[in-house]
Amino acid sequence: MSSNVSRVMIAMAAAAVAVTATTGAASTPPTQDSKSPVAVAVHALVTESADAAVLTVPDDFVSVMGYRPRVQDDRAENPEGGCSSPVPLPSEFDPACRAHDLGYDLIRYAAATGTTVDPRWRRSIDAQLETRMHAICTDRTGVGPRQLCDAAASVAATAVDVNSWRQSFGAPVAEPALPFALGGVGVALIALSVTVTARHLPRRSLSTELDAHA
Repeated sequence: MSSNVSRVMIAMAAAAVAVTATTGAASTPPTQDSKSPVAVAVHALVTESADAAVLTVPDDFVSVMGYRPRVQDDRAENPEGGCSSPVPLPSEFDPACRAHDLGYDLIRYAAATGTTVDPRWRRSIDAQLETRMHAICTDRTGVGPRQLCDAAASVAATAVDVNSWRQSFGAPVAEPALPFALGGVGVALIALSVTVTARHLPRRSLSTELDAHA
């Protein structure tokens, strides 16, 4: 890998650490609270098997949220979900994003049904997304493609952490695009730098990257 790419990777890592340090994203699951069905469901979503997690989803979730969660590839997920990002993300991230969407919808369900939202729920769901994206990157062959994938995962995770912090780790809500876009300019520029620099990788590394997306 070229020295330019290495420098970009270091810059990305530094930016991710700096931003994540301000958000305080948790890497451990929240304590299970038997008094809250949503707490039970979130705890199961981040600590138990997909089949077990689906069984903990509240009975009226379908009527409130408009869909029934499913189990796909050992993940409990929102079947209509996916990655939403101002910059392109690897298609391999889609399953992790659909699972993340289900987690967020559990929080939205809690807010819609009058349940107090515990900030630890959103922190743990965000942390799970980051872990899964980086795990997905290990399946790529070649050092260059894996590092580019890890860079994309770090950018995406940082953007998610920033947005959660902006919303005080409460229920995810739709907001005007401009404030978030302005706040995410730095992250987007880092991602763009990686994309541009990748064009200068040796032909063999670039071919491997394209094959990974085929």
